Amino acid sequence: MCLAQQNLSPSTRWAQNATTVAGLTNGTAGSSLSTLSSNGGISIADDNNLYIADTLNNRVVVIGPNSTSAIAIIRDGSDSNPRFNVPTDVFVTQKYIYISDQYNFRVVKLFKNRTNPVTIAGITGVGGSILNTSTLGGSYNIFVDSNENLYVSDTGYHRVVRYPSNSSSGVPGVVIAGNGISGASASQFNSPRGVFVNEAGTLYVADWLNHRIQRWNNGASSGVTVAGSGDIGSSLSRLFMPSAIVVDSNGYMYIVDTGNERILRWPPNSNSGECIVACTGTSGNGIDMLHGPTALAFDSYGSLFISDEYNNRVQKFQILSGFDETSTTAITTTDHTTSLQASSKSNGAYSSTIAISITIL
Repeated sequence: MCLAQQNLSPSTRWAQNATTVAGLTNGTAGSSLSTLSSNGGISIADDNNLYIADTLNNRVVVIGPNSTSAIAIIRDGSDSNPRFNVPTDVFVTQKYIYISDQYNFRVVKLFKNRTNPVTIAGITGVGGSILNTSTLGGSYNIFVDSNENLYVSDTGYHRVVRYPSNSSSGVPGVVIAGNGISGASASQFNSPRGVFVNEAGTLYVADWLNHRIQRWNNGASSGVTVAGSGDIGSSLSRLFMPSAIVVDSNGYMYIVDTGNERILRWPPNSNSGECIVACTGTSGNGIDMLHGPTALAFDSYGSLFISDEYNNRVQKFQILSGFDETSTTAITTTDHTTSLQASSKSNGAYSSTIAISITIL
């Protein structure tokens, strides 16, 4: 979302107790305007409106910056008017909203005013094969760069596919990472999730079931592990089912370490990260805890938002220090959210969340 990038330093800190900005604090699921059900990706627009993939309610919810209930609901994915079927991610740019509609095997694009939804990747209701990029095997997370190119983590086929800005239903994409076969080699993924792309075209992927973050340079045929060891663990050098990744302009990675119920900041060229929020080591619905976090995003002030899936809520961790409001640069955009280069969500130079000293999948 072409927001100005925020300047977060490596010493930036956030409050350890969060406030619930969407859903119920106690984690109860629901389908009203003030409740969520297994929410997935999130994205924050340049007006600080929060967009949430409300997955099991088959809708996208829009929450205003001063509201805790929906100011808008998106359900219609067009193409003969089918409703969304398990939407897992959302990405917002200056002009458009992109929605990963997993069990309809497509990505939908609509105008920011929520009109004219069209399928721009995949074919509605048609699952594909690893030999075909005109169809998807189950899109999970998405990222959109500053040229409106779409990046899809095609989790079912263990690959990342790029589609041009003028793509439409059934148009083939280009596989830019992964070979379509589950594995742990440098050229493979195992159920990839969050994706993020910086302004140089470098791709970062949360390789979910390989418990690592992979970096693929533009045009590379294989990736390099830049976080995690590939083995499950709870130390600061290991990851457990990471599901989202955002990278700032200094190369610091912000990782949703889902299985460990925490958020890490990982310096470039480092063998370990540091926990920045939800550092209790246990899951729960307390104000300092998460249960199944799946996405992260930053607002224009640098506060950190986490999609807390199994608690059916979105938590906001207020920024305390390390943000320079006077120093901003244009962003680029991968959940939900930016150069914050914001996967998940949150995204990147053009982020679905906004970025940190950034260069929001």
